[in-house]
Amino acid sequence: MKAVFLVLLSLMCAASAQGEGNVEVDMAPVYEFAQEYDAQNQVRNVYEEALSGEGNAVEATIAYLREQAQEPLRKTLRMCAVLLPVVLLSALMSGMFPEGNGGCGAALFLLRLSLLLGFADLASAALDSIQSCVGAVKELTDRTAPAMTALLAAIGMEGSVSLISPAAVMIGNVAEGLFLDYGLPLCKAALCTAIAGNLSPQINLRRFTRLFRRAVNWGAGVATTVFTAFLTLQGTVSEGLDGIAARTAKFAVDSAAPVIGSGISDAWDSYLSGVLVTKNAVGLSGIATLLFAGARPVLICLAAMAALYLIAALLDAFGEKSSAAAAEQIAGICQMALSLCTATLAMAMILLGAAMMIGKGLRG
Repeated sequence: MKAVFLVLLSLMCAASAQGEGNVEVDMAPVYEFAQEYDAQNQVRNVYEEALSGEGNAVEATIAYLREQAQEPLRKTLRMCAVLLPVVLLSALMSGMFPEGNGGCGAALFLLRLSLLLGFADLASAALDSIQSCVGAVKELTDRTAPAMTALLAAIGMEGSVSLISPAAVMIGNVAEGLFLDYGLPLCKAALCTAIAGNLSPQINLRRFTRLFRRAVNWGAGVATTVFTAFLTLQGTVSEGLDGIAARTAKFAVDSAAPVIGSGISDAWDSYLSGVLVTKNAVGLSGIATLLFAGARPVLICLAAMAALYLIAALLDAFGEKSSAAAAEQIAGICQMALSLCTATLAMAMILLGAAMMIGKGLRG
């Protein structure tokens, strides 16, 4: 009980030091991370408006994401513009010389090889985005988790503190140990089989490409599901333990109020509200930062995938079946990269969302 009253005394002193009930937290690490994406002002606005209860930062966030979408689209269009003459020439020659014998067959092979190299460039840009996305998510969770755990510890929610930190580490281990060490090599292997399997009609590696694709997509889905299940189960246990601690502290406050006065109860409520509001503001700013950091990698994958599917449809319409099949398979590889990026972002957002939900039942 002494410990409870010491905690209450520190809470009352801290609450009295805050004029509006909000609790200060060091957001400098998050702002420094956002600065790498030229989004420091946007993240700061999200945090400050979440503290004040306003929501005007949504429009600024959408505008920033719209600006971020322009560069990946321009880059993809430039790469497609280089491929367009080769695509049209391949389609023309396939339509004029469907048999592809003699010199015409050799010319079609060279054109097909040129197309495959161009498709590989699009896929490589998507695969590079996996590493940048995973690195950004890991760094951001490492920067936001200490602020979240400090705020939860400040109101005695030790069970939740013991959940957030391991979950943040788990995201980094899964993203680096599974997605980068296994998922990315499988994507590169699928790219190799997609190219090699479409150089000649006698070589058929589609099943290998399909196998690699399913392994990556299923792996990303299973990892996200397991992480969500872990967070849900552990969160239920931690919420029960924290609920007991919170009710004990509340009982101590109510018991002390007739003796000391109602000021301690008011201080507790004010401090508790300030901590929860600040925690939610940190969570919202973290989610906004995830969107800013993950927008470009996701858009690169989407743009490359859409471009390859369109090229495959164009080539197939003119009878260039091999190049069309290659474009479609490599588009699937871009989709593999998209799955790994979105799975990493989803796990981080689930963690921040779960942290924001902690303590919602303490006020009432």
